[in-house]
Amino acid sequence: MTDKEKRLTIWYEEMEGSDFPLVGKKNANLGEMIKAGIPVAPGFAITIYANDKFIVDTGIKAKLEKKLPEIGEVTYDTAKEASEFAMKLIENATIPADIEEAILSGYSKLCAKSQSPDCPVAVRSSGSVSMPGQMETYLNICGKKDLIDYVKKCWASAYNVEAIMYRMNKGMPFLFNIGVGIPKMVNSKVSGIIFTINPVNGDPSKISIDASYGLGEAVVSGIVTPDTYLVDKIIMEPVATKLGSKEIQCVYKKNGSDIVQVPVSEEKRSVPCLSRQEMLELARIGKVIENYYGKAYDIEFGVDADMPFPENIIILQVRPESVWSKKEAIAKTEKKKDPMDRLLSGLMTGMKLKE
Repeated sequence: MTDKEKRLTIWYEEMEGSDFPLVGKKNANLGEMIKAGIPVAPGFAITIYANDKFIVDTGIKAKLEKKLPEIGEVTYDTAKEASEFAMKLIENATIPADIEEAILSGYSKLCAKSQSPDCPVAVRSSGSVSMPGQMETYLNICGKKDLIDYVKKCWASAYNVEAIMYRMNKGMPFLFNIGVGIPKMVNSKVSGIIFTINPVNGDPSKISIDASYGLGEAVVSGIVTPDTYLVDKIIMEPVATKLGSKEIQCVYKKNGSDIVQVPVSEEKRSVPCLSRQEMLELARIGKVIENYYGKAYDIEFGVDADMPFPENIIILQVRPESVWSKKEAIAKTEKKKDPMDRLLSGLMTGMKLKE
């Protein structure tokens, strides 16, 4: 193993996209964004090696390997039994001193950078294999004790029932170590998602932005109807704006590691949540990211209430667009029919003849 492969934590600016086997794809993508000059929240990754070291040093790996043969054939019920056993072991374990020290050292440095003694951070799961929506992310985690508790919860989420069933159906192993991202929370007045392709019809000439007030959880989880802005990618001008109802917003809970939902005033609901310059800057950043990777991307963002424009536009997470990209890949691999094939196909299925 190289020195980097043995590290327990790695700062975002020290990594790049090819480091996903060390820190997971979400973390590695953020490191790559920094290389591309895209603004991301400061933070660090707890490595996949740290997760592996944790389950080995605590004896959890040995206990899981002993338990698995006793469970038998994989069904929902046996996956539920295995999930409860694994998650309880992880959440109740004490993190070894060297791993805890590395995590808290990184957190202390992040607090110093942020000039906050108990800097609020996110605790984001980051697997080396894409498993959309299968593992947990926790927001507004404050203080050393809560950070350690939620890191264990994040590690444990790799063994929730859905994640286990997903891996079993994909022929992946039961034991699955993940990276964890620890970015500083953005004090988002507005959050949302940039799609560098129109998600409704796959039009690659448009950028679509969904945005609503407060933290991004409301948009990502689908608990609000956001504003939608459609921007022409060539002339970089909006072609359509649809106001959402934006009934609630997610905000930080005061003096606690959690987020809460609060209502949005009628006045704010009746107007766009993004200014024209914020909307166009988000579209510009989306285009830069797509050009950098050479393919369509989905991009989570926050607009920080404490910073001036354009420094207030922060990219939180990026991932390749999956729905339309898969359809395009399938279309490209389908064999093109010659004229006789088309004629025979038409005769088999019925053809409407011109009179």
